[in-house]
Amino acid sequence: MAAANVSHAQVATVPYRTELQEIVVTAQKRAENVQVVAASVTAERGEVLQARNQAQLSEYAINVPGLNVANLGKAGLSAVNLRGIASVSTGASVAAYVDETPIGSSSLFNYGANTILDLLPYDLERLEVLRGPQGTLYGAGALGGLVKYVLKPADVSGFSASVGADAETTEGSGSIGHTVRGVVNVPLISDQLAVRLSGYDREQPGYINNVWPGAVDKDVNSEHQRGGRLAVFWQPSPKLTVKGDIYRTEIDADDGGVVSFAGLTPVAAGSARIVKLSRPFGNLTQNHAFPQRLKKDVTLYAATLNWDANIALVTSATSYSEQRVKISADQSLAVRPFGFLFGVPNAMARADTSISLDKFTQEIRLASPATSTPLQWTVGAFFTDEQSQQGDPTRGDGVRLFRPDFTLAPGLNPFLTTALATEYQEYAAFGDVTWALTDTFDVSAGLRLARNEQSWVQTSGGAFAGPSAGTVTAPDSHENVTTWSASARYRLTPDVMVYGRVASGYRPGGPNAPTPAAPLSVESDSLVNYELGVKSNFLDDTVLFNATVFALDWKDVQLNAVRSGFSYLANGGDAKSHGLELTTSWVPVQGLVLGGNLAYTKSELKSVIADSNFVKGYQLPGVPKFAGSLNADYAWSPVEGWNAAVGGNWRYVDKQWLTGVQTGPSAAPAVEAPSYQLVNLYASVVRNNVRFKIFVNNLTDKAAQQGGLALIDLGNNPVQGDVYIAKPRTFGVGFDITFP
Repeated sequence: MAAANVSHAQVATVPYRTELQEIVVTAQKRAENVQVVAASVTAERGEVLQARNQAQLSEYAINVPGLNVANLGKAGLSAVNLRGIASVSTGASVAAYVDETPIGSSSLFNYGANTILDLLPYDLERLEVLRGPQGTLYGAGALGGLVKYVLKPADVSGFSASVGADAETTEGSGSIGHTVRGVVNVPLISDQLAVRLSGYDREQPGYINNVWPGAVDKDVNSEHQRGGRLAVFWQPSPKLTVKGDIYRTEIDADDGGVVSFAGLTPVAAGSARIVKLSRPFGNLTQNHAFPQRLKKDVTLYAATLNWDANIALVTSATSYSEQRVKISADQSLAVRPFGFLFGVPNAMARADTSISLDKFTQEIRLASPATSTPLQWTVGAFFTDEQSQQGDPTRGDGVRLFRPDFTLAPGLNPFLTTALATEYQEYAAFGDVTWALTDTFDVSAGLRLARNEQSWVQTSGGAFAGPSAGTVTAPDSHENVTTWSASARYRLTPDVMVYGRVASGYRPGGPNAPTPAAPLSVESDSLVNYELGVKSNFLDDTVLFNATVFALDWKDVQLNAVRSGFSYLANGGDAKSHGLELTTSWVPVQGLVLGGNLAYTKSELKSVIADSNFVKGYQLPGVPKFAGSLNADYAWSPVEGWNAAVGGNWRYVDKQWLTGVQTGPSAAPAVEAPSYQLVNLYASVVRNNVRFKIFVNNLTDKAAQQGGLALIDLGNNPVQGDVYIAKPRTFGVGFDITFP
């Protein structure tokens, strides 16, 4: 994609896109210009995201066609899909990497579908988004694609440092939000050894009020993010480098950006249960007895060695990560009509769940030297071990029942507790080869052989558990999976390339809770992606135009199912997705860049098993048929020694279902969210090593519905609609100073 030429240690150059320029990415595990990769890839630089005041994955998606992020009200809690491959079970359909390291759960457990890593841009070199399955090089979970965060390395060439801060005010909030950030890079041995230390602290005040009698009622959704990173780069010889990273991020959210609705109007759609929401409880207002808190801590230790052994480039990537998540959910509306059954009229309930995930990974690969012609190849091996615990009664997890005065109901607590311990191990071998048949035409092929093994133990208890209390061990599961890819690219001119690609991907299966007549495990689901694309620069590199058409065939989709009154996961159907992705940039005059992107996606289930409530023929959840954006950036020098820039973007998202469309008395209705448009503006001035900026996000103050659901009670009756909205209109100012 287009980007400005900006040094990491300088802000005197305006960080917006002021010309079309090459970006080198590592999407295919080798350094390549993004415009020659035979796959659909978007890259955005961290400085550009920061200059636009884009701080979450849902905001990064503005300029990434085909990337849809269902905002779940809090940083670090979102559901992500690419090319319409929406997760309709508990496992993630999009994988996340930090440099060479996969992060997050690969299994069906641990809320993997909703807890993808969401990094702030302050120490980010670039964000790479790979559309379509990446199973050959990246393995499990990259069913719909991959989000890859590439962090800035320590620099051995010289000292640099920067410090910055922002202040912002949001409509509906009673206080000011702030961000402080800093980084220092210190060479310890010239041209050999350097360290880089960075940190940030971001606090956002709440803007949602609450009308539940007796509950916290003002600005309930404040949020605090903080983190830091220590990076080491060592180059003991010209052919050997070692990089080390320790990264820590913490998120504390008191509640989410939830707006509640009392009216749920059925939409005429046959047997499908779909509702539109009406009668909000108030402007920026929710209706909940208990705060729905989130605490999420992620720690990553990673080491990467690169060695040029002449006959091959050797890479070893080792990592260990810890993820700790604590989520609270208000269940009061579910139990309130039935509290009399437990001797507690108008009862309230809160569910607390903690998730711990410890993940070790090791990858070793060999690649052909950069000068290798006409063959380039990569071979490697990968191993991961995940130990996880979901729910821990010793930490206060479980469902607790309360009386209307917020005191615990006597003799009924804990009401229900569930603890799930799982282990996931995967072994894989992979390789790919590219053969240049001519100077302008080459073909590639790749293969990955993987095996995963899983175990599952659940312990339940509490007053409501009844006869099901106790420990249940599911039989261990294992599966062997093969993924593959093939592509061809042809350069019509040095600046115009056409390509075709066919690739497969998969999401692991795993054990099922032992229930009557249900299968003991669910198998992996898989898909095959077919795409044709063109990438081009023309008119003296003042115009960029990329276009891709794609079709995906998704088999054995993992769906929730019900048999004999028990829920389980099943390979419940088949789905198809097809569409078009466009990206363009144009430099009509020096300093002015106009751009835009568009995605059309048609994604739906084509068949569904009888045990599942899902309905075929409807767009999958969180997938708008149309989404796109327009942007403009202009930079100039108003007087000698000063630089200035202004810019903005407009985003359109079509209507969508916020949850999967289902049928039957036990199914929760899907919420039909209307289309929305968002406008953001930003500007900056630069003098020497100081940059000042001003921004306004959501200029027109649209309450865009970006996620949510219809709440049901224990009798499966809809009782309230909750939607997560885009952050209201926010004004902010900030500065950055660099040294030297």
